[in-house]
Formats: sequence, structure tokens, C-alpha cells
Amino acid sequence: MRKYLIVAILLGLFIIGCATNRYKAADQYLEQENYQSALKEYIRLAEESGSLNLSRDIRALTGAMIAYFSLGDYKKSFALSKRILSIDTYNSSAIFYAGMNLEQKKKFTLAKRIYRYYQFLPQSDPYYDLIKSRFKLMVEREMEARAKMAVQLEKSVGLGQVVDNTLAVLYFVNLLDDPRWNAISKGIAEMMITDFSQVKKLRVIERVQLQKLLEEMELGMAGLSDENTAPRMGKLLRAKNLVQGAYMVKAGRNLTINSEIIDVPESSNFGENEYSGELKDILNIEKKIVFSTLEKLGITIPSEVKKRIKQNTTKSIQAFIEFCNGLDEYDNGNYETALSHFQKAVKYDPKFRMARNMATMTYSLGVVKRGGFMAKHPLIMKRKVAAVLPGGRQRRGVRGRNIARYRLQQLAINLDLGYLPGNDSRNGSSELLREDVATQLPDWIYVREILPLPPRPPITSPETP
Repeated sequence: MRKYLIVAILLGLFIIGCATNRYKAADQYLEQENYQSALKEYIRLAEESGSLNLSRDIRALTGAMIAYFSLGDYKKSFALSKRILSIDTYNSSAIFYAGMNLEQKKKFTLAKRIYRYYQFLPQSDPYYDLIKSRFKLMVEREMEARAKMAVQLEKSVGLGQVVDNTLAVLYFVNLLDDPRWNAISKGIAEMMITDFSQVKKLRVIERVQLQKLLEEMELGMAGLSDENTAPRMGKLLRAKNLVQGAYMVKAGRNLTINSEIIDVPESSNFGENEYSGELKDILNIEKKIVFSTLEKLGITIPSEVKKRIKQNTTKSIQAFIEFCNGLDEYDNGNYETALSHFQKAVKYDPKFRMARNMATMTYSLGVVKRGGFMAKHPLIMKRKVAAVLPGGRQRRGVRGRNIARYRLQQLAINLDLGYLPGNDSRNGSSELLREDVATQLPDWIYVREILPLPPRPPITSPETP
């Protein structure tokens, strides 16, 4: 009996080996960037069981899809992605290339909707980080377009009504002329937004919305010190309250931070506080500002939420500074430099979850930006294309994963509402515009189905798995 079992195992391994060798030549062509030869071989393999359009050989269809994309035939590549998804709804490589094909056709919002599939994939999926990073990039691109339109329509349609329980965190201003500490403003904002996002009673404006609006208004950090800037930004963001402030770092170690809350509809400020300490205490001070803000807004939070907010930190000031510099480079599109800063942050503190998440995101964006990622498909499937972080590629905790996913979901939902200044109904920005004007708008104004979408994912909360 044992003899027959051994024979059966060997026979199974032989069959698997033959199946793998069947694709060896095509895969080699792909890795060598010989896309024309790879395409011919993959099509030959796919058509062994019938026509290409009816083939169910997902591996061969995937190779042909990638080869078509590499050769610039986005229509055929997209058609094959649809074929693959009709067989395997959550095939990650087909999701990724469906979105990439739509990007090539400048259909960025449609690409965003396809990339949203990442929420259905396990984090262990080889294309998970690549798809999620493209989704985030499409959200940022759409935010940029909306910021531009918001500023353009500001005078013609007026400013919309603010939304209750909406909070925005502006960049804190560096009061001293020492550029070493400029990027701290972005790090403080990112930490605060993450903390406030865990409070169910608040709808928090994401930092990317603020960044894109600042760019469109052509305001630098100095512009935030203008007393007229904050109320205007609050109305453009439709935020009920703003948190803003300023800070000074003296002699590289002594820190002073002032913070205040602005009531946008009333154009008044309240809750001004000053905090002093050493630079290494900056995140302890950030927590004090968060809890003080919640108290002044009359919001009581459960003890478990307070505990999570306190845990969202790093004890390494070097890690935090590198994280801040990484955010600044990321905003400028310098992914390689940003990645270097995030990796250094993780080196200083391997448990600094926000830095790890940004390192992974930035690396994935860099893979596409550098080009040649199509030839890396076999390596991607073997999980050999991933950010190199100190301590190895750790499995993200459920809580950390959900906070990041929750923030990204909320940002995408805000985009789906499609509102602009003056549109109080929030049923879509196209309602504001005449048909002759609407036809000139970017493609995100009108939603068109291209691929069959799965059911909308349930909205996670920071504390649920």
C-alpha cells in the first residue's frame, strides 16, 4: 500500500512539473521583456483548448493580457481582463491590469472603482499592495480635480453649507525660519487625523484633501498664517470645525506648540492652548491636543477608543522626523526619496505602524512609476516584489489594518457623494451644472459601468475585524 502511495505522489509531482514547464517558455519571454514572443506563446497555450475568447486557461490568458498591455494594445488587454474576471471574480492580476488599462485611457474614476476590489482580497495576495496603492493614487488624483473645481466655482456658486460633525486639521505653522522642522507640520496633521478618525461621532477631512486644496490655492506653509486663510479653507472643505496651530523648535530640542479650534460658520476661535516641552515629547503633546479638542467639542469617547489613540504613536523622535520628511517627499511625488525616509523610520522603530504602511504604499507606487513591472509578474506572484523593511514583512494587525482601510473607505465615499461648494443636496455635482457645461467636465462627474462590480464592501470601523 505504501508503495502505491509513493508512486501516486511521484506521479502527481510529475504532472505538476509538466504543467509548470508548459508555461516556462512564455514566462521566460515575459521576464526578458520580449513581449511579442510572449504574446504569441501565451495565445498558443490559451487556444489549445479552443478559441482565445472562450479559453479558461487563466494563466495563459493572464500572460496574454500583460503582453498586450506591454505592447500598448490596451483594448485587447482590457478585454482579456474582463474574460479572466468572468471566470475568477477576484483574480488580482486581472483587477490590477483592468485598472491600469483604464488609467491609460484617462478613465481615472472608473479605474478607482475597479481598484476598490482590493478590499475583497486577502492581504497575502501578491497584487494586494499594488492595487491598494493605485486606488489611493486615483483618490488623490480625483481630489486634485475636485480641489481645482471647488476653487473655480467658489465665486460663481458660492460656498456650500458646512457639514455637522466635520473636522479638518490644518498644517501647523513653523514660526521659526529653520527648514529642518518644516515637515513636522505634516506629521502632526497625519497623526491627529488618524486619531480623530477613530471617533465615530466625527467625520474627519483627510490630509490629502487639505494638501490638494493648498496646492490649488497656491498657498505654501506661510499662507496658512494669514488669518483669512483658515476660514476660507474651512468653507471650501465644508468643515464645521478646524484645528490649527503653530510651533517652534529652539536649539533643536525645546518645543512650544499653540493650538486652537475654529468654528467655521461662526468665524470664531475657541479652545486656544499652549504646550511646552522637549522635542521628544511632541507626540505626547499631540495626544493632549487631540483629547483637549474632543473635550471642547463636547465629545465623550469610550475608554477603549482613548486607549487606541494613545497607542497610535512612536517613542522614537528620529522615527517620527523621518516619517514627517517621508510625507513631504510623498506629496511632491518623490517616491524613491519618500520610501527611503519611511524605511529609516521603521528602522528606528519597527513597531511604527503608520511608517510601515506608508513604506509599503510608496514602494508599490514606485514599482509602477519605474516601469518594467509587467516583466516582474512571475516574481510578483512568488511574492518576491515587496518593500524591504527592517524586521521583515510583518503581518499587519487587524486593528492597524482596519484604521487604514477605514480612512481610505471614508475618503472614497466622500468622493462618491460628488458634492461641490454650493450643492447642499450632496446628490452629485452634476446637478449644479447645465448640460452644455457638464459635457466638458472630467469623467468622474458621470459614472459609467465598464466591468461588473462586486457588492459594495461593508464599511469597516476602526475597532471591528
